[in-house]
Amino acid sequence: MPDLRTRRLFWTVLALLLLALVGRDFGLATTFLGDDHIFRAFARLERNPLVAFVSDKHGGEYYRPVPMVLWWLLERIGGGRRWPFALSAFLLHASCAGLLSLVARRLGVSRATSALAGALFLAAPAQREAALWFSASTDLAAAAAMLGSLACLLSKGRAAGIVAVVLAGVAFFSKETALVLPLLVASIGWYCRGAEIRRKIGMALVFYCVLAVAYLAVRTWILRGVGGAADPRAPWWALAVQLASGWVHAVTCYAPLPEWAAWSLGGAALLGTGYTLRRSRPAALAALWALLAVLPLPAAGWVVGARYFYFCAAGLMLLVALALERAGRWLAVILLAGELGLGWVAADKRAGEVRLYRQVVAAARDAVSAGVTKGHRLFLVRGSVKDLDLAIKLDPRSPAAVREAVAIPDVPASFVWVPHAQAERLRFLFANPCLPPSGAYRFGDERIVGLARREEAPDLDEVLAKLPDLRIIRLRLDAHPVAWEDRTADYLAK
Repeated sequence: MPDLRTRRLFWTVLALLLLALVGRDFGLATTFLGDDHIFRAFARLERNPLVAFVSDKHGGEYYRPVPMVLWWLLERIGGGRRWPFALSAFLLHASCAGLLSLVARRLGVSRATSALAGALFLAAPAQREAALWFSASTDLAAAAAMLGSLACLLSKGRAAGIVAVVLAGVAFFSKETALVLPLLVASIGWYCRGAEIRRKIGMALVFYCVLAVAYLAVRTWILRGVGGAADPRAPWWALAVQLASGWVHAVTCYAPLPEWAAWSLGGAALLGTGYTLRRSRPAALAALWALLAVLPLPAAGWVVGARYFYFCAAGLMLLVALALERAGRWLAVILLAGELGLGWVAADKRAGEVRLYRQVVAAARDAVSAGVTKGHRLFLVRGSVKDLDLAIKLDPRSPAAVREAVAIPDVPASFVWVPHAQAERLRFLFANPCLPPSGAYRFGDERIVGLARREEAPDLDEVLAKLPDLRIIRLRLDAHPVAWEDRTADYLAK
């Protein structure tokens, strides 16, 4: 009994240490950036988050109401601060790792191998990179709901079956890639040998398919079509490279290793699982799940980024863990330590980028706030970041008056929160037609509009001719912290 208690204490402490090491990333290497500001604009401007279920809030591009409701709640819990989003991302990522272990255990995988699969998923740099970007909450929420649904389906009891179907609905309404879930359930029917469990899987599959069809019908009705981005599509060979890249980086990392090293190590790791595939049905099922998870990805056009392969990585990590069963405990420890180390270095690099990003936004916020107090309302910000206008207006430290101003970043295709009084004057700066298909959002009574792409944007002379009251702000990225200066007089002198 003392030995059992000692072992349990040891593994508990080890698990908590692993969670702490990974959780450090979410405290140091996260911030609002990119598409995060669009989500935050919805959360700030919509009074009722449930409108995301019954109306198109993303210009015909996609329909993901569950994460939008989550963002609405987190924005209000934290008053626009980052910590609720970082905590939510960490909890979702840790939940996915724990649920992967639970699913593996209920499939008959040993306790040690199941725990290793979850630990590898938790520590893997690529999965941590995806989780650190708040906008990837769509992928995390869908993955957590899918794994939870599978775990409930593999448990006993009618209540668990009901919860499994409910979680499937959460997954569908989180991201459309979750539509592979019925295929995953069908693969469990192939994997399981007992007649009773197969009958249960078959009955559940009917409910999953009906729910998937209902979701597709609602999605099509809300978006008035199939949705999706209208960006140029990658040729077939480029798409094949992107899918292969997602696989190899899922088991290694995107940084800090050079590409040749990431491809070499990741390719070797995946090839090394081939022997296990021939001898292990759980390994074959894990590989099948990883393959099924990439089926919806070609719809995205370009499949670049760790978030696209987040659920796919669950199958890959289970496959790697099963391959390590015969390789020895020490190799598993070395691999896990290597994943932790790479993730630590990658997070430190990202933390530096996050600090610079925050300084840029802070300097621009100070410049616009100072200009607004002098009566200025239009600003062109050099050395900026994408969607700067949204970042400034959604910052709780910004004065309310900045909402009547517009900060135009020198990053094309950015989005701006357009004051009603400035809409007509700024129309020549907007993408025309709107950036397809989501060039303009309407949240509450406010409009978020996309600026023209680089090749369509007017030159500075035209902008100054039409907006003579424009103030030109230059951000000094070489200063520490980033500083700003008003260079309007210099540009006019030229």
